[in-house]
Amino acid sequence: MFRHNHHHYIGLTLARTSVPNDTVLHAIHTKMADTEKEEEDSEPVILNVGGTIFETTYETLRHEPDTLLATLRPSSPEYRPTRGHFFFDRNPDIFNCVLDLYRTGELHLPHGFCGATLRTELKFWRIPEDRIGICCLQTYFKYDTDREVLDTLHDAFEAKVLDYNPKEADSSRWVKIKRTCWLFLDQPNSSPAAKVFSYFYLGIVVLSGILFCCGTHPDFLETTLVPTNQTDYGFLNPENPKELLLLTTRPVFALEVGGWFVLIFFSIEFLIHFFLCPVKGEFFKSGLNVLDGILFICMWMVFAFEFHSDVVYSNRHLGMFYLVLKSMMILRLFRLLRLVKQYSALRILTVSLVASLKELGLLLITFLMASVFFASFIYFAEFEEPSTFPHIFIGIWWSVVTMTTVGYGDTFPKSTPGHVVGSACAICGVLILSMPIAIVATKFSNFNDRNAERERSKNLKSADPFTPHESPNTSKLFLTKVSSVLEVKQSPT
Repeated sequence: MFRHNHHHYIGLTLARTSVPNDTVLHAIHTKMADTEKEEEDSEPVILNVGGTIFETTYETLRHEPDTLLATLRPSSPEYRPTRGHFFFDRNPDIFNCVLDLYRTGELHLPHGFCGATLRTELKFWRIPEDRIGICCLQTYFKYDTDREVLDTLHDAFEAKVLDYNPKEADSSRWVKIKRTCWLFLDQPNSSPAAKVFSYFYLGIVVLSGILFCCGTHPDFLETTLVPTNQTDYGFLNPENPKELLLLTTRPVFALEVGGWFVLIFFSIEFLIHFFLCPVKGEFFKSGLNVLDGILFICMWMVFAFEFHSDVVYSNRHLGMFYLVLKSMMILRLFRLLRLVKQYSALRILTVSLVASLKELGLLLITFLMASVFFASFIYFAEFEEPSTFPHIFIGIWWSVVTMTTVGYGDTFPKSTPGHVVGSACAICGVLILSMPIAIVATKFSNFNDRNAERERSKNLKSADPFTPHESPNTSKLFLTKVSSVLEVKQSPT
């Protein structure tokens, strides 16, 4: 009707105008095209998304010209002419938010959906990610954060384990024995016996630490030498009781026996561990194995030096080298990190610290800047005090001790300006050091929760062979009833 009236109006216009016909026709065709476009834009569009009906207009859909909905036409493959609507087999709940983008110009994502699902839907509807509202970015990117955490946990817990080829072990008895012994030493969770040995190994580690500490206490030492002249002291200072104790005493018999036992145990364990390794080149790629190798060398060098102690004490450089090697013996306590293979919480703590290195590095830089800052202030605040803070380096020591709330008391301000600077330094230290605790705690909690979910996912069962609404007992009961009915019908009356 509308188009018929237009055609009548065009005829009257052509009959009454004195302008050339081609100019009038061009103007009239332009007006008709604009009118038809307005009519088309105002026409309703019915969208069937996953069985849910949505109704809007072409004009609304053209608000986002580069998207899928803006290109819909009756000739589109999604159009169902028999039903007069466009059909999309997609999630209707998410589409409700998608359609709001065309209505309001803002895209807000629904809660309760996985980020991967949201990303797939936006990709299907050709909606760019930069249209997502700022308030919904956390929901959208939570998937990426969780994915990174799960990948990190996978690398930490499911890393490639050195092992023999099971087929080769089955075909060779010697390889099978080597593989059993290797798993016994390297993988505590491979068998109950391996777990018992790992606890015994950790007990020896603790024992070695106790023996090391007891070896410096006078109650566990016996005098073996009384120097008669200055040359007997070698490079040691006779006025220093610690150096004098090192020269004139040796551990008691029980401590010596314990030290020998620890030395022989760790040496044999290390050599057997290395000998049984299926790939020798991969053995020292483990940090714990590298530590074992260094300690193996240090332990035997210390033993050699103690056997020739007179030569060691006569040469200052050799004596200092001996003391360095002796101090490295305490690194045996790092063997406790083998517990990481048995307790996931320790491994998660390690992973959390590694994941927080960036933030901890930034904190360290901030802490050092604050130390120099307060050291400079305290130096000039105490400038009139002749007995305090002779230079800024002492101020840096004081600021580090103050900000870490240690407070040795060896250096402290005495003037009123110095007290003000000291108070500010202590307050800033508390604020700065509280940040890494929150960062590491948050990372640990996140990794721990994701790891708990990962462990539970391993115990998920596959679907039963029965129908969803039918249990095995129900099926059996149903078949029994059918059989009884058939028997009744077949029995003679």
